[in-house]
Amino acid sequence: MEKILRLNSDICTMLKLISFYGGLGLVLWGLHQSSLASWLHQDVKFIWAFFFFLAYLSHALHQIGWKNDREKFIPFHMASLAIRFIASLIFIGVFGYIGTPEMILFVGNFFVLYLCSTNFEIIGLLRNLRRF
Repeated sequence: MEKILRLNSDICTMLKLISFYGGLGLVLWGLHQSSLASWLHQDVKFIWAFFFFLAYLSHALHQIGWKNDREKFIPFHMASLAIRFIASLIFIGVFGYIGTPEMILFVGNFFVLYLCSTNFEIIGLLRNLRRF
């Protein structure tokens, strides 16, 4: 019974993840179609895809940490935070190295999406910790 509940929780979490990033993608598309398109960098779709990948990776690491009576949740969560930070630095560094135009706008869009992504992860984490 516990495996079924855990499987349902995993599916529910993945659906929340997909719906959040799908909604965020729709908001970005809507902004791109509006008069506020000048506030978005031309490579914002890469930033969105990067954060979607990081969220999936973080979710996978959290699920590994939840196994075995939640013994290793904290180390896996800290690993996901470290990976997110290092990957973010590398991502910005690569785009800076290849000479992305309007780098200030790119970094601004990156950090706005970073805060949205982190906020989503914190809310989900707090919900899981209430059951901990």
